[in-house]
Amino acid sequence: MTTVLITGGAGLVGSECCRLFSDRGWKVISIDNYMRGKLFGEEGSTKAIIEELLKNYNIEHHEMDFRGEGMLPLIKKADAIIHTAAQPSHPKSIELPLEDFQINAQGTLSLLERVRKHNKDAVFVFCSTNKVYGEMPNYFKYKKVGKRFEPIDPALREGFDENLRIDRNMHTPFGVSKAAADLYVQEYARLYGLKTGSFRMGCITGGAARAVEMHNWEPYFVKKALTGEELTVFGYGGYQVRDVIHAKDLAMLFLEFIKNPKPGEVYNIGGSRKNSISILEALDLIEKITGKKMNYKLGPEREADHIWWISNISKARKHFPRWDIRIGLEDIFEEIHRVLLSKGR
Repeated sequence: MTTVLITGGAGLVGSECCRLFSDRGWKVISIDNYMRGKLFGEEGSTKAIIEELLKNYNIEHHEMDFRGEGMLPLIKKADAIIHTAAQPSHPKSIELPLEDFQINAQGTLSLLERVRKHNKDAVFVFCSTNKVYGEMPNYFKYKKVGKRFEPIDPALREGFDENLRIDRNMHTPFGVSKAAADLYVQEYARLYGLKTGSFRMGCITGGAARAVEMHNWEPYFVKKALTGEELTVFGYGGYQVRDVIHAKDLAMLFLEFIKNPKPGEVYNIGGSRKNSISILEALDLIEKITGKKMNYKLGPEREADHIWWISNISKARKHFPRWDIRIGLEDIFEEIHRVLLSKGR
């Protein structure tokens, strides 16, 4: 039986990987230390996710830090490793830059080194982020079109590809630590021959996403609609654009990469033009789905926050022609709404 080891298996992306690979008949080993609950409080806890997984799927789960010694025997028997564990919040990284580095950069390097020494044949999938590009997207010019910004340069219509510069701009410590890890993942393919791939992701969500302000904005916005509490929209008048991808679609791409690895490659991954939405458009969509009027105010811009981000996913589509975005925006927000209602939130 083929074995996959998933770090951060109780999280949004990790849990969807656990479901997908288990359904495909793989032996799934999951590890998680539930740090999100410590970072974001009870609302951010992922323990309920893993409890649901263990009830419904045949998964071997370990409560541990991916940097711990207990990882070694798990690494040795894995055919593939999906590294989703991270400090995931760029606002939190500003508060805790040293911890952010130790988890995202140093921790990933330590994991790569163990794979190099003990299981070089394992395919290694790394969850990077579009924050490796820092505020570089903000160096381009945009105009207001309806309730969103759009780039003035028509060449950017389908979004930013992997050629966008990553240096000489502000990132927040989160962007820096993930960029360092991203480069190490590439280096371990080129220098040591590991089968690694970096996926520079943004706005991953779904029903399993935790509704916390500093991470997973989509369920947090829906939660605010349901409670009627005031929401703060940070910067740009709400015209900023994001492209939203369901974690299930991301897990499907990881499966395609593992089946046909492209060592050392990097991929910009998000919802693409198809699933792009501005914050103002998102508020309208949430009002439509929930039947509730959004109560919001405008706040200051956040450090290195993108004015406009759409991922150009043409490289991933070319390399993995059986993969594409399957789940649309409205379906994503409707799922989040159903899940929050089921929890009484």
